[in-house]
Amino acid sequence: MEHISEQEFILNHNKVYGTVLRYERQARKLSLEELSSGILSHTALDNVEKGRAQWTKVAGDTLMLRMGILPEYFESLASGTELERWRLREDICLLVPARPDEAIARIAEYRKTYENRDPLEEQFLLKAEVILMLVRQRRNDECSSRERKPQSRLPSHIGHTDAALVLNTARRAVECTVREGWEANLNALCLSPGELDTILLFCVALFLAGHHAKAWKLWQAVWNYPSEHLWKERAVTLILPQAAILGIWLALASKQSGGPPSVSVQMISIREMAAHGREALELLRRNSCHCYVLPLLESLCGLSEDLFPDPEYPGQLRSFLEMFREIYAWFDYPGYRIWQGISVDNTRDAGITLKMLRIFYCKSRENAVYDGNELVVTPRQLEKIERGIHKPSYQNYGRLAKQYGKYAEWNMPLLETDSVEILEQRQLISTLIECNDWEAAESEIRKFRSTVNPAFPRVRQELLFFDAALKWKKENALQESLDMMLAALHCTAPDFQGREMKWWVFQREEIMIASNIGMLYRQLGDLPTAEKWFKAILASLEENTKRTGIYNYGYDVAAENYDNYLGDIGCFHTAMKMIEKTIQKDLLFYRINSIQNLFYRIAWNLYMIFAEKPEEHASLRLKWKKSFRISESMADFMFDSHLTAFLKERESKYLS
Repeated sequence: MEHISEQEFILNHNKVYGTVLRYERQARKLSLEELSSGILSHTALDNVEKGRAQWTKVAGDTLMLRMGILPEYFESLASGTELERWRLREDICLLVPARPDEAIARIAEYRKTYENRDPLEEQFLLKAEVILMLVRQRRNDECSSRERKPQSRLPSHIGHTDAALVLNTARRAVECTVREGWEANLNALCLSPGELDTILLFCVALFLAGHHAKAWKLWQAVWNYPSEHLWKERAVTLILPQAAILGIWLALASKQSGGPPSVSVQMISIREMAAHGREALELLRRNSCHCYVLPLLESLCGLSEDLFPDPEYPGQLRSFLEMFREIYAWFDYPGYRIWQGISVDNTRDAGITLKMLRIFYCKSRENAVYDGNELVVTPRQLEKIERGIHKPSYQNYGRLAKQYGKYAEWNMPLLETDSVEILEQRQLISTLIECNDWEAAESEIRKFRSTVNPAFPRVRQELLFFDAALKWKKENALQESLDMMLAALHCTAPDFQGREMKWWVFQREEIMIASNIGMLYRQLGDLPTAEKWFKAILASLEENTKRTGIYNYGYDVAAENYDNYLGDIGCFHTAMKMIEKTIQKDLLFYRINSIQNLFYRIAWNLYMIFAEKPEEHASLRLKWKKSFRISESMADFMFDSHLTAFLKERESKYLS
């Protein structure tokens, strides 16, 4: 890859995250003050939009989510400290509500470690504390009904769960980022799923304090918010499931208590809430998400079957519930947990990125600190940046990265475009190709070509990738597809000849293309070259996880492809361990769109291990049957008709 020209660099600079942010804000007729309120000043947002300032991952994602746009269309760079904060918050998420004592300890650790917290961080911590208060209250109520003392040893400031304290803490959590007067007209404000989630907790607190009508009115405002603000469907998945869970609880609690009459609010019936719950579940299914899926399924399965018009639906719900319980128990994953509202699977650590690129190009720190004209930082400062101790400035990172032909921006769209619609169209084309819907895919590709500029490297890469995928999947032209895939990769990546590929910082689309290159070499019979590609991609992705424990988008695809290679050479035990490890990673993120395939791979590997030495592995039969059934159920959950048909043909082999 030649270094990009200055003209291309400037064009790209004008197409980055800030430009998209400004375009979407103006399209919605939002002022700087309205979008930034409670998060940063309008001046700071103006500087972000103009590319003059850097910002934290949490703030940047929340600004986009306030407009109902999921930031998955962007790749981000963050400092080591930002990602360490995310990791500690994620620890809290995985502990709340099931392990309250450990959660409280982690919250205290967070407050002590990071005394300077932004409003979104404080809101997250308060929200976790409100949930723990409610858990304590429920346990106390259960213990009182059984006439025995509670067992949980929570600190007194959270153990004291009178309604006024819960209500006050919930209000404080909301008002970390939401301005005064929000209760009167929620719809007039610009709010993210995480902020709406906090308001739902306030609804619970209102209800428990006896303010039933106010709780219902606010709940209705939250439920209607995404549709009234024309959110993209993928962003809606981050709020509707928990709203449905709470709505079902409120409806049941109102019925049990015979809640007070209200002339201003029409309380929603349980039948209506069953319909809302189904709507939320179908939303998760369409988007391959498992955010709050277990409590949602449990809520729906707890309702009377006659509330659902389709007589077969309750049975399907029970099947999905059993499946997720099996998956979560297998991998010791907390089905009841909270979510941060942002994801980092598209995020790279800035320091590790600079280190990997420096090693890839065989540069010493002494040479890497020059941008061609002058010293950017000292070698000692670069060492600290690479270790995550220091955070480079926006300008210095750009100067250091430019020598490697990498774009300098902290956030960039996956394509050089300022249109979210084009980014969505790109996603649609990928989905159509995966589903083998060639006619629709080709139609969308023609539209795509007419709206993008092929002069940009990543646009050119995407067009080549689509053409190569069609050559492979539709025409089975393997060698021609391989040549096109290699050309697509080299639009943004260098020729790897003579260099250690594992040190290249594979970005999202490069991961997909490189994984397919490995698969094509495998199908063409060149197993040594296929192995080289698979190992390099996985090693590169693993390098980014060493300090933060964060796994990047595309790891599951690379692992699944490598599993096919390991099967070719008979390394079934190795493949089995790798796939189980990959599922554990997948469960940490909202979207689990490859997990149904991974469970089939487990079944296949176990079957092959048994076939080699059946007398030694008789116990594997139950496990591969379980894996196969999970794969079938998950394919049904995700509307994966292609995999469903594939598995149907193999049922007798695996389940007899």
